[in-house]
Amino acid sequence: MLARLLGRDSALPEWQLATVQQVGLATGLTALAGSLGLFESAAADVVAYVQEQQGQVQARADRFAALTPKVLGALAGADICAVPVKGAVLGGSAGGTATWPSPQTRPMSDIDVLVPARYRAQAGAALARAGWALHATEDHEDTFLAWGDGSVGRTDGESADHNGRVEVHPGWLEFLHGYTAHGFDIEVESYRTDDGQWRLADPAFAVHVVGHLSSTVVRAEVRAVNLLDVYFLQQQGLDWGAMAQVMRSVDPRLTGPGLWLVDRVLPGVVPGEVLRFELGRLRHAELLAATSTAAVLRDPTQRTTSRWRSAFAQSAAEQAGVARQLGRSAVGRFR
Repeated sequence: MLARLLGRDSALPEWQLATVQQVGLATGLTALAGSLGLFESAAADVVAYVQEQQGQVQARADRFAALTPKVLGALAGADICAVPVKGAVLGGSAGGTATWPSPQTRPMSDIDVLVPARYRAQAGAALARAGWALHATEDHEDTFLAWGDGSVGRTDGESADHNGRVEVHPGWLEFLHGYTAHGFDIEVESYRTDDGQWRLADPAFAVHVVGHLSSTVVRAEVRAVNLLDVYFLQQQGLDWGAMAQVMRSVDPRLTGPGLWLVDRVLPGVVPGEVLRFELGRLRHAELLAATSTAAVLRDPTQRTTSRWRSAFAQSAAEQAGVARQLGRSAVGRFR
């Protein structure tokens, strides 16, 4: 896919349906791959599946495009600083210009909104008044269902009818290994538009995209869709100097790992001095240096080792969180 995006020649594999389904779920890129012609010479069952998935992803994107302004409007009407992030902004459903050149190919599982922690209860009440039911609550998020029943749903691909979730986060928190890491102060980095909506300033939004990617590196469950988020942002132009200033107020576990992966896959995108500074803030940057990119990709058949999880913990409380998570982990193969 990167070869296609970068205009390079690349031989296509002999696609098998089961492989396409598995890889599609792990990466989130079936619809985009189909639009780039990666399956144009594949077997009929593969072509039919990819076309069906393109339709499902687009229909799902349309549903979120209709839902997002209603969610943001309900929160703005309650005078709550509520900042949309991730897919709602990248795909354009929160308004403005989409980052992805073909936003209907970017899968979305939910609408993510950051609110100041002190307004968490008010945000939940505003969404409840608007008719969305609270489905689950964790330290780092409250989840509301706009449609669906909260079940796992399809295991072979995307579905437009599967759960439409709204996730409200009390500030920028990323769940790592049994504990959370903190990003920047959203009230410092956001502004209000003329129509009363809240947005992150461009450098802060880009840092958040890198930060979410970083959290998936730390959890060793990277979906390639999040790497392409950074790639498409880069195509529009990134102010790395401004981003570097923002990153200094962010937990280094939400900067260095993501920048490391971008540099490995897309050499030259991250300025060397920015990469070196952020990796230098990590306690165990050498662990990343000795890690292959494949080792951090999402693979439901694998589990990370206790050494990997513990390496990113920075306190006794975080180590205890790792231990609790390991105790709850399903039995499986470990890497």
